[in-house]
Amino acid sequence: MNSLALLLKKKNSRRQFRKKVHLHEAGDLKKRFLLLAGVIALHSIAMIFFEDLNWWQAFWLTMTSASTTGYGDISAVTFWGQFSTIVLIYGMGITLLAQIASDYVEIRLMRKEMRIKGRIKWDDMQNHILIINTPKYDAERYLGLLINQISLTPELEEIPIQILTTAFPEGLPIELRSHGVVHHTGDALEDGMLESAGAHKAKYIIVLCKDTQDSDSDSLTFDALHRIKALQSPAFIMTEAIHDSNRPRFKAAGAKAVIRPVRAYPEMLVRSLIAPGTEQVLEDLFRHQGDHTIRLNVHLSGVTWAEVVTTLIQKDIGTALGYVRKNGDIVTHPQTFATIEAEGLIILINDDQVIPSLEEIGQYFKA
Repeated sequence: MNSLALLLKKKNSRRQFRKKVHLHEAGDLKKRFLLLAGVIALHSIAMIFFEDLNWWQAFWLTMTSASTTGYGDISAVTFWGQFSTIVLIYGMGITLLAQIASDYVEIRLMRKEMRIKGRIKWDDMQNHILIINTPKYDAERYLGLLINQISLTPELEEIPIQILTTAFPEGLPIELRSHGVVHHTGDALEDGMLESAGAHKAKYIIVLCKDTQDSDSDSLTFDALHRIKALQSPAFIMTEAIHDSNRPRFKAAGAKAVIRPVRAYPEMLVRSLIAPGTEQVLEDLFRHQGDHTIRLNVHLSGVTWAEVVTTLIQKDIGTALGYVRKNGDIVTHPQTFATIEAEGLIILINDDQVIPSLEEIGQYFKA
């Protein structure tokens, strides 16, 4: 058996072992509950028969004895009544009650551990943001930036977040959990994992590129998109692509927005969720080809921002995005009719536009 098959076999064995242990303990608890109920019923009947108590007094005596409360207002006085109490309550009931309490605490602790380690299915989660995969490098830092940006976005701040990943088998970092983020430990390409993470009930699905240095990551993303599509998920799906040539394939597979994996700016990813299409504009700002920004060191005084914007457009120079003050501060998108004092302009241009000289641009505004 090769190493990969052996690894998969061990992984499945561990999963089946956890499942069997959980079912075994839950089954034991149920059996002990039924046995305790039988002991309580038998002792109550014995108290009615031997002590001549009514059904409520018999039940009261049984429960105060089993719980070791012992109020003493009612007690067994006959031999057979006392013998029944010794055998049924002291010999069985108190032991069973202690075992039930111990099992209950153990199961609660186990379930808590499973929640922390992402080993449970979040059945009540819907209309959530599902993040699939985590970056191979510096995943904790990137997810922290991404989750923080989501929480600062008014349109997304109230939406629950779940992460489907194998990166945190011992639990999410405290910083992420403090934002209310939960996770499911698993690979989206494993059968049933997307369903366990509620992909078919999500409002947004973000498929992150696992490794930006590995071109095969796009193939894994493509597989994940097809699996999501098979679930007929109504979610808005955003994904990352290493190669631009894969963008049409991703969109054909169901992605509504496709961006490059720019790890330093999670804001681009969040913006594409709430304003689809803006990711294309933002990506263009990071490259020189096509649309890009430039700085014109031209002095302007006593003109309104509206005049600057309309003049640049009319002269086919570009689109004004902001201006530079004398102290070097950058002002972006000022008030339309605000009068500005500028030492430079930040404008958006494309490759086809020819930029006049600074003297010529200055003359446009003096006129």
